[in-house]
Amino acid sequence: MTLNKDIDMDKIDKVQISGTIKQKYNIIMDNRYIMEEVIVPIAKALKLPVEDVVDIFVKRYDGAGLYETHALSEQARMGCLGRKVDIDLGLCWICDFFDLIDKEEADLIRKKVVEETVLYKKPYKEALEMGRKVLIELLINGKSEELKRWAKERNNCD
Repeated sequence: MTLNKDIDMDKIDKVQISGTIKQKYNIIMDNRYIMEEVIVPIAKALKLPVEDVVDIFVKRYDGAGLYETHALSEQARMGCLGRKVDIDLGLCWICDFFDLIDKEEADLIRKKVVEETVLYKKPYKEALEMGRKVLIELLINGKSEELKRWAKERNNCD
């Protein structure tokens, strides 16, 4: 089988590329979760128009990767919230620099606050206050019954 010499492969490539770009825009624009959970929050954080953020994702992701962004947004939300907990409770100071509690205890407090907020929809301030109380008890007494209970719960889930 030989190729017809009249076929313009460059033209076909341009049509394919154009179609792929349109598909990528459609993946984003037609998916409410990608828009609400990925595009809009990034646009707000960077103070960019939504269209500019969409363009960035279209340029940097293939079609399959665009579908994965919704799942990645869940991981990002939990990771970023964990960093906020570290800052709000001073865990980076208390654990990482002054060694007043060990890393496992700090991780458990951070994870519990994030879990309560993201998975169980507890208001962040409430979950943070719960973490603060456990942290203070741990600092003052060197132990926390609540922290032990959390550790046991976590071990039962693993």
